[in-house]
Amino acid sequence: MEIVIIGGFLGGGKTTVLNHLIQEALNNGKKPAVLMNEFGEKSVDSYLIDRNIQVNEIVNGCICCELKTDVTKQLHEIYMTFKPDILFIECSGIAHPSEVLDAHLYYNLEKLPKMIQKLVDVQLQHCSNIVLNKVDLLNSEQILEILNVLMRKYPQIKCFITKYGDIKIENITIAEDEKWIEKSDDQIFHGSIGHCLYQFSSNWHKNDFIHWIQNLPSYVYRVKGFIDFGENNLKSQIQYANNQLNIQTTDLNMDNYIVIIGHNMNNDEIIRSIKQSKKDI
Repeated sequence: MEIVIIGGFLGGGKTTVLNHLIQEALNNGKKPAVLMNEFGEKSVDSYLIDRNIQVNEIVNGCICCELKTDVTKQLHEIYMTFKPDILFIECSGIAHPSEVLDAHLYYNLEKLPKMIQKLVDVQLQHCSNIVLNKVDLLNSEQILEILNVLMRKYPQIKCFITKYGDIKIENITIAEDEKWIEKSDDQIFHGSIGHCLYQFSSNWHKNDFIHWIQNLPSYVYRVKGFIDFGENNLKSQIQYANNQLNIQTTDLNMDNYIVIIGHNMNNDEIIRSIKQSKKDI
């Protein structure tokens, strides 16, 4: 069973990349399966994977530290039960192994707290390939600047650029003798990152939600979930990262909930702001 690990900071586009790789595996006659790690209490991204693909989830923690034991159990279960040809492991956005990097985030990396900068650096040190994603958000000069930095800091790691997570399995193929390079750095750099889950039953007016997003405190890096805006009897899928908001309607029959992830989170402040926005005071 081949194993491909997909990591990267919050909002980098990991699930989009994963969907491309799953389709590539199917096109090549391989049977894929997925092990997905969500940092929050409830999953969002797993619902965005083809329902015909076996997806196992590890939620409410990070795969690189406190959930290591769960990973071993899940790998054994997946192999013995489903016998996939290839297994894709999507890490949480704060895990140390990494392949997917949001170009827009990296260009503005110095604006983030030092601990988060170190986390991104460690993620990159521990990967075999760097996928510089979402390059459509930057101009060519900015992309070239990032590539120069990456090649200078990580000269041994293959790097290529893309948008909308469009990569192929052969893009991440590496030589056998490069697969298990030992790197000694056991320090965890995501201890300051927390999350807040908000579940609700009433509608949230879309304009009020967008206004809430636009006024989020700077410590919030990621918002994702499902919201009923009362439009066309369809739920909306929410994806927010790096000041970019994406709202898409979906026919998934989901409860209303959002997961908010950030640095030194003030959950009481977040919940209070949501209630004020929804007029639920």
